[in-house]
Amino acid sequence: MVRSMIAGVAGLRAHQSKMDVIGNNIANVNTWGFKGYSYNFKDSMYTNSLNSSGGSVLAGASGGRNASQVGYGSQLSSISNVFETGAPSPSANPMDCMIDGTGFFLVGTMVNGSFSNVADSGLNLSRVGIFRVDENGYLVDDQRSYVYGYAVQEGTGIPETPATAASKTMKEIPVKFTQGNATATPPTASTLQIGNITVTLSGNIKTESQMEDAIQEWVAYVTNSKNQVASGGTVPDDYANVQIDFNGVGRTEIIPNPAPPASKYNWTATFKVTSNTTGDDSMGFVDDVTGTFGGGTEDIAKRVNGATWEPGIPAIYSDQLSTLKIPIDPKTEPAEPFDLKNYSISADGTVTGVDDQNRPIVIGKVAIVSVQNPNGLEKTSGYYYKIGENAGTVTHEQPNTSPAGYIMGSNLEMANVDLANEFSNIITTQRGFQANSKIITVTDEMLQELVNMKR
Repeated sequence: MVRSMIAGVAGLRAHQSKMDVIGNNIANVNTWGFKGYSYNFKDSMYTNSLNSSGGSVLAGASGGRNASQVGYGSQLSSISNVFETGAPSPSANPMDCMIDGTGFFLVGTMVNGSFSNVADSGLNLSRVGIFRVDENGYLVDDQRSYVYGYAVQEGTGIPETPATAASKTMKEIPVKFTQGNATATPPTASTLQIGNITVTLSGNIKTESQMEDAIQEWVAYVTNSKNQVASGGTVPDDYANVQIDFNGVGRTEIIPNPAPPASKYNWTATFKVTSNTTGDDSMGFVDDVTGTFGGGTEDIAKRVNGATWEPGIPAIYSDQLSTLKIPIDPKTEPAEPFDLKNYSISADGTVTGVDDQNRPIVIGKVAIVSVQNPNGLEKTSGYYYKIGENAGTVTHEQPNTSPAGYIMGSNLEMANVDLANEFSNIITTQRGFQANSKIITVTDEMLQELVNMKR
């Protein structure tokens, strides 16, 4: 009878452990990338009431007999992960991603240099692709771990250089307005002088209060090919090579004020001068014109140097694993990384950013790790796995090249917990626990009856 007590206690422990597993599964039903656990029972040790014996066909001998055994309840056989892929959950962040397949991301602390042996790297595996670019330009996850993959080889992955036209923004350009006299004999028109070019204004502009309109007329006059020297005019032909945009007027009061009709203000203008042609030498056309303005200062922040079109160099990826970092822009001196924005991750793991010229810049490819026996992995803090002794062969590969899977951008993997199955497991586990507790109760009553017999 005491054996039944032992079996009941063992059953209670086993069912309590299974409830722990079920509770953990349900608690993580909204945990990204969580893999549910299954609890497996096995019957406990046995004692033989009668040993087995073999039979004999000799005269007078007996036949065989099976062993008669009594068990001591149930116990834990194993707790194993269920590594089925969870359903995708759309994300508004294009850097969030998941693996549609059996593979894992490789993440961890910084490893200097490159390597190929994943098992000995000391890094972790993960199914959660919440990725960002940190302040140093490295691809990291939300646990501050570096993401490993295939970096772009030096001298490759360089985008094309588009053809651009040079431009300068010149401010504080001196402007001289001479007001006409409509009552004089003969009447005189108002004029506007910038540098050594004086333009007679239309009759609609009579006073300096109409300065903005006057400057617009000056710009229209000097950029009209009919007024340039090649067409018999007086404006230098250099103005045929540029476009001039008027970006504002300024004034400062003259103190003491001069007597009328002299101007009360010193006037200035702001022009953006853009070459009509592209190329490295297009700034020369801009300089030829700005040199005729008779003054002004350049707004360096708005300067655009012309460039000649250059073809890009396609990215070639390393075969070794390393951290992924924004590459260096070869056009900068001193060398600086590309200024990127609007990152994205494609199905083959390629991480791409967009620079200020809307050019796609490749950062690298995220690696996928394939594990021969995923249940040999050991769970650590957060959502990381450590490669255990029984994990088997661990290899790395590019996404979308094997059953290990491909990358789904703008999605995160939901937990693969089946709530309906978990709640049904709760019911069967609870009933099993009740049945084992009943065994203990009945055994206690039987022992009580045995004690009472002595009385």
